[in-house]
Amino acid sequence: MVTPGPRVLRLQLGREIRRLRESSGLSREELAKTLSCGTSKISKLELGYSTLNASECSKLIRLFELAGDEATVFRDLAASARKRGSYGKVLDFARGYVSMEADATDLKIFYEELIPALFQTQAYAKAVCSTSVTIAPADISHVVEGRIRRAAVLTQDGPPNVSLILGEGALRRTVGGKESFREQLQHLHRLAHAPHIDLQILPYASGEHAAMGTGFTLLRLDEVEATYVYLEDLTSSDFWDRAQHTGVYELVFNKLQVAALGKRESIIHIEERIAELDAGAG
Repeated sequence: MVTPGPRVLRLQLGREIRRLRESSGLSREELAKTLSCGTSKISKLELGYSTLNASECSKLIRLFELAGDEATVFRDLAASARKRGSYGKVLDFARGYVSMEADATDLKIFYEELIPALFQTQAYAKAVCSTSVTIAPADISHVVEGRIRRAAVLTQDGPPNVSLILGEGALRRTVGGKESFREQLQHLHRLAHAPHIDLQILPYASGEHAAMGTGFTLLRLDEVEATYVYLEDLTSSDFWDRAQHTGVYELVFNKLQVAALGKRESIIHIEERIAELDAGAG
């Protein structure tokens, strides 16, 4: 059995703390008082953004009146969650996502104008990273290498099930120049044939839709029996795991799947775009 990554372990710990707190009828303020900290730390703990030291762990074990195996499991989980992960060169706000991505059982991704990192070739990734104002020029090659290493999750034994919906704009914007972009589309075409990857193209002709201007990723993590929605902009990111959030994005993704071309039609669409580039079209 593969050991969950640090991010997933922190999520497990956070969800367990929230479960124990709610079942005990305690507020975040009461937990904060027990740990001599602010309520913001409790929120970060429950969302998997922070960890417990050994002393704090013991205080919560006493507060929740855990004993025997329950106390041992909680203490072991807290200790495992304190370990650091290795993410390569990644923007700080994206580290949590990269760790979760590696442990995901299912990924549902919607991007309108950009091919997502997992599917990028080296040249495409370099072109994208070169436009960033948050990545130092000296770090670009390291970030690109990290993206290529991350992509190994798609070809490993027991890969996640991936549903990818790309807006037609992702096939039209010639990132990195025609030759590099042609190579990118060929790479995308190869991956689209994998049985665990369901790639669909959302054509311009489909018109308006509920996610216009919003790219997002839904991650299913069986280790914590939860689904998360991940949103990212130029300088920050957000995770949501409450049903009122994930349910909306699941519904939108389902609608996009209906509006998009089927897998075979999408593969043909990519082939046609490659042919256009071969013929010298932009």
